[in-house]
Amino acid sequence: MKRTPTIILTGASGLIGRTLLDEWKNDYRIFAVARRTQQECEAPVHPNIAWMRADISDQARISEVFREIATAGGADFVFHLAAFYDFSGERHPEYYTTNVVGTRNVLELSQEIRPRLFVFSSSVAACPFPPPNEFIREDTSPSGDHIYSWSKREGERLIMDPQNTIHSCVVRLGAVYTDWCEYPPLYTMLQTWLSGSWKARILAGKGESAVPYIHMRDIISFFRRIIESAEILPQKTIVQACTNGATSHRTLYQLATRHFYGEERKPIFMPPVAITPGLHALRMIGRVTGTMPFEQPWMLRFIDEKLNVDASRTYALLNWTPNPRHAIDRRIRYLLEHLKSEPHLWHLKNLRASLKERDRVELRIYRTLSILEDSVSIAAINAIFGEHQDSGRFAALRSMDKNEVTWFVRMLYRLLLTSIHTGNTLLLCNYFEISSSGRFAAGYRPDDLIEVLQALNSAINRDTIDWGEPRPQRTALHHYITMPIELAIDEIEFQRESAKTTDREPAPGGETSPGPDDNARRQLEETIWSCLVMRK
Repeated sequence: MKRTPTIILTGASGLIGRTLLDEWKNDYRIFAVARRTQQECEAPVHPNIAWMRADISDQARISEVFREIATAGGADFVFHLAAFYDFSGERHPEYYTTNVVGTRNVLELSQEIRPRLFVFSSSVAACPFPPPNEFIREDTSPSGDHIYSWSKREGERLIMDPQNTIHSCVVRLGAVYTDWCEYPPLYTMLQTWLSGSWKARILAGKGESAVPYIHMRDIISFFRRIIESAEILPQKTIVQACTNGATSHRTLYQLATRHFYGEERKPIFMPPVAITPGLHALRMIGRVTGTMPFEQPWMLRFIDEKLNVDASRTYALLNWTPNPRHAIDRRIRYLLEHLKSEPHLWHLKNLRASLKERDRVELRIYRTLSILEDSVSIAAINAIFGEHQDSGRFAALRSMDKNEVTWFVRMLYRLLLTSIHTGNTLLLCNYFEISSSGRFAAGYRPDDLIEVLQALNSAINRDTIDWGEPRPQRTALHHYITMPIELAIDEIEFQRESAKTTDREPAPGGETSPGPDDNARRQLEETIWSCLVMRK
């Protein structure tokens, strides 16, 4: 029986990553690596998709992920899409940690599983704007001076390094958009041009600023072609996934106003010298209102520059070309039709694409607590069975079998770890919803269950835990640790009140009238524990 090809896909929570998952899920086994959860980014769930949460710049965690992949049989392809980018122009440290360190980590770990092809996602924006009537080609040096360009240049350098012996390919992407837009600069322009704003008719310079676009459907066919051509691709080749040439703001403005209003509107061309003071004024207003404009000072130097591309070598090598129907000048009417017919969904999709991903502090919390499981669990157990406890607190628990209580503490600890990893803060709460009667039958009173949870919370939140730098803020620890525990305590109290109203008040020593579904609850409880053991 022919083996199903396996793919490692980093950046699986991004726009391209989610789309490829949806397209590939029936044809490949996929290890999807991302910092967000599947639920949070609305990625597809499928038996062929193994979702693995990790920050690629965290060497310990990403090494653990690759060890799991190697144990599961390795992978045939690695598509490294994970990258950081924002439009502020600031030298954010994540350009280095994610785009450089993260790429190095993924590449080095891929050396051990020896995929048939390693695909690194770069950008035509890694290259400088060419002189007039010249083009960016596959052999153009990625020497752009923007911080994003620098980070992609460093990534390409890692791929081309002689020490990299994996069969590798660099893909330079154009500006990727969908029928809902979902490309922040294009969304901002359309939102402005088609509004009643005083800026609606203003184009910077002569309106000749231009970049090459590529529709998401062409991205799908392009990457499929990459997989199909893996054996014939030259080692460390560079290909360009975009249309030839570049589409200017002026052309887009003319098309957008014609299709939206039924007639083309005349733009007002504003020279850079006049735009500069207005841009700084908008930024001052943004600081006061808390809503910064999309336009940034660094963009001024690219006014009327054209990122013209000649991708003819790629087309010939892969026997592939973008579908003419997907060209931005023909597709823009579909974007605008979606804007007109479903404006709320249009803006929702684009705002999601524009939002900067927050710091994944929960991944550091999860990683640290995974390492400290033994010491934190022992601290919680010692708090219960310690010699210097007062006679009231934990008294009933200390009369129970210590091994049973130890097992219970460790199970709750692993449930808490799973809730952090999946982003499901209700996991502990749901556990007690289905298992409280089983715990009562095992000899626990509601107060005992609450005391165990409180001991666990105290052990995790104690100041002596070495979280590394930077230490998670107390608000983060409250959200990912204390809040799930408090929700679980609230559920236990609810179960106690429910037991009273049904004359099933749990008595000391565990005497309780068994309900008709107690066996099912205990079976479900054991199933949860088995899953946790397997995950560990």
